[in-house]
Amino acid sequence: MHASYNATPPALVEDSESTLDAVRGVVRFLQLLQRRIHVVGAIALAAFAIGLVYFLLAPREYESTAKLMIRQQAPDQVSSISEQSSSDTIMASQRELVRSAKVVQAAIDALPAEYRVDLINAPPRDWVDEIADRLHATAIRKTEHMEVRYRSADPEAASAVVAAVIDSYIRFVEKSHRNGAADVLEALKGERDQLNRKLSDKQQSLQTFRQRIGHLAMQPDSGVVEPIISRALMLNESVMRAQEKRLELEASLATVQQAIANGEDLRRHLALIEEAVGQQMLLAALGLGKEDAELLVKQQQSLLEAEGELRRISPYLGPGHPKTIALTKQIAATRQYLASYHANAGQKFDAMGSGELAPLLQNMLAQSVTQARTREHQLLVSFEQARAQAVRQSGDLAQLQMLEREVARIEKQHDVLFEKIAAVDIHQVQAPIRVLTVQDPLPNEAPVSPKLHVALGGATVLGLILGAMVVYVQDLLDDRFGSPEEMASQLGVPVLSLVRTLETTGGVGLDAVQMHHGGDDAELEAFRTLRTALALSGDASDRLVISSAEPSDGKTTVSANLAVSFAQVGKRTLVIDADMRRPGMTTLMNLKGQPGLTDLLLAEGSVSQLAEQVLHKTAIERLDIISAGPRRPDPAELLAGPNFADLLAWADGRYDQVLIDCPPVLAVSDAQIVGRLVDGVILVVSPEKNHRRLVSRACESFVAASVNLFGVVANRISEKTGSGYGYGYGYGYSYGVDEQDDEVIAHESDQPSAVIAADWNELAGGAKLADDFGEQQRAA
Repeated sequence: MHASYNATPPALVEDSESTLDAVRGVVRFLQLLQRRIHVVGAIALAAFAIGLVYFLLAPREYESTAKLMIRQQAPDQVSSISEQSSSDTIMASQRELVRSAKVVQAAIDALPAEYRVDLINAPPRDWVDEIADRLHATAIRKTEHMEVRYRSADPEAASAVVAAVIDSYIRFVEKSHRNGAADVLEALKGERDQLNRKLSDKQQSLQTFRQRIGHLAMQPDSGVVEPIISRALMLNESVMRAQEKRLELEASLATVQQAIANGEDLRRHLALIEEAVGQQMLLAALGLGKEDAELLVKQQQSLLEAEGELRRISPYLGPGHPKTIALTKQIAATRQYLASYHANAGQKFDAMGSGELAPLLQNMLAQSVTQARTREHQLLVSFEQARAQAVRQSGDLAQLQMLEREVARIEKQHDVLFEKIAAVDIHQVQAPIRVLTVQDPLPNEAPVSPKLHVALGGATVLGLILGAMVVYVQDLLDDRFGSPEEMASQLGVPVLSLVRTLETTGGVGLDAVQMHHGGDDAELEAFRTLRTALALSGDASDRLVISSAEPSDGKTTVSANLAVSFAQVGKRTLVIDADMRRPGMTTLMNLKGQPGLTDLLLAEGSVSQLAEQVLHKTAIERLDIISAGPRRPDPAELLAGPNFADLLAWADGRYDQVLIDCPPVLAVSDAQIVGRLVDGVILVVSPEKNHRRLVSRACESFVAASVNLFGVVANRISEKTGSGYGYGYGYGYSYGVDEQDDEVIAHESDQPSAVIAADWNELAGGAKLADDFGEQQRAA
């Protein structure tokens, strides 16, 4: 089964119910005010009289007003020592300053004695508070204006006080600013002297440190490196080259040693050896001599120069030119010499055997390796020393940079402080705000207090509010229903009938029932009205439960009179006394000790046969009664059993109307159990006795049990029912074994010492017309 898409969300239902409850509460309160309008009117009238007396007797007060324009100076005209406040903050501060003790005291000192009329009865120590209480300063929003007002018993005094306060305020602002500017200037100069001393000490420390570390004054962006650091870098490069040279010599030595070990021809390795040890060293080792080497170098250089000269002049001089011929011969002779020299050297080298060449080459390479290692070691030692010096130099340079930054920071602070001092010197006489009087305080001969409309109107409004509060409190303390409309509105069910206080007949059985005597008494018309309301309700009302919220509300009296009313119009009526704890109907009809409902519910067999045995006929032809029978400790279980449902089915086939007298619903659950088996329930309410919350709880209990509640019957209506307060109630519905508990409820009820109220009487008086209309409809 799918949920309906049109279902109202629970949240919306709760909101609508809350709104409806609020509306009902407001409507009820308005109705309550309408019923007790005399209380509200009396209090409002008293308040109006008090307001009138106050207006006539209150002393007159006069007010004088001045208007000031408080303008903040432009940012370029004001010292930037502190951040400027917003306009609203400035106006709020100035407003408080106008009413400050110092400003008011200075104004009092300057105020002539004849204008101190408000201070005559006050001691001098309270003068400031007296003036401040009467003085008001108000900032006009979104403007630079402020109003200063003062109230006094004399109009001239009010004007003089305002003028004195404004003059005192302006002097205070100017004096405070000058004193403040002088204090700030003195503080800034002291801070400047401290910065000067600190700057001098830092600069001296910087110079001393530079001299100690031998720092060269170079620009940071010049790209020049410190000499010590540069020397360390150069030594590092030399060490790297020496290491490369040593590695090359060691590799050449290893190659030659391997060749010697393998018996290879060492002449193939001469180029490697020449590259490693150098050409001159190799020639010297071969015995060619230093002079030969130098001559060889000169010849090679001469050859290169001649070849270069020839190439230079060839484009300009022909081959037959004498200079060209001479250069050509010189180049040929030099080449021939070099060729013969190399040939001789080769022949000499070829003449050397392997036995002579191997030791020679090996010794030369070993000596070169040793020299390379020595040079590398020396370079490493020098590099380590240079690196240590460079590290110390780097630390010194970092500390030097820190000192330089510190000096620069102090110099910047000094410059800023100098600018502040210059600004204070220039503008120390200019206040941050400028005060102008745009409206002078003038005497006002018309009093501002008290005002007739304010005194009378305010008193009347307060009286109405107080009256409404009194009515509300009275209603809370009373907690009774004030009218049928209020009862129907709060309970959510109609008021079916209004039953006045009935006089006891003094009889027994049917003679104790007022309707049995007949007549056209207004008290009896209520039962005919109830009968007609049930007939015209539109719902089936053949089987009814009659209950109450509390004991002694008169439910048995209403049940008996309603039953007689039904029988009198020709309806076959059966009354069942289902109150097996305190059987009021049984006692009323003098049926105590007779078999009844208890015997029927406990018996086994056909309910229709047993019902005939416990049925009691009355003097009225169409009215029968089933009494409660013997008392039982479990009446609720008996009523929930199958026999009671069979009894109702049997009665439904023989009777036109079945009335069941049940116990109060707030005392036990019998009425709820029986109410689910019948057409509906009638709740009897005694407005003078029952509290609203208890009656509401009784109605809610029926609704919670899904019982159809036709409405309520207001019983024992008297003169004070609608407005009677102070009536108590007793919730003494006990179920003991004392025989005194069997007294008739209709007789044991306390008779209210009052007559019928007018508002309820009108509704009850017109009930007969509706009943007659119902009789005519049935007859037709």
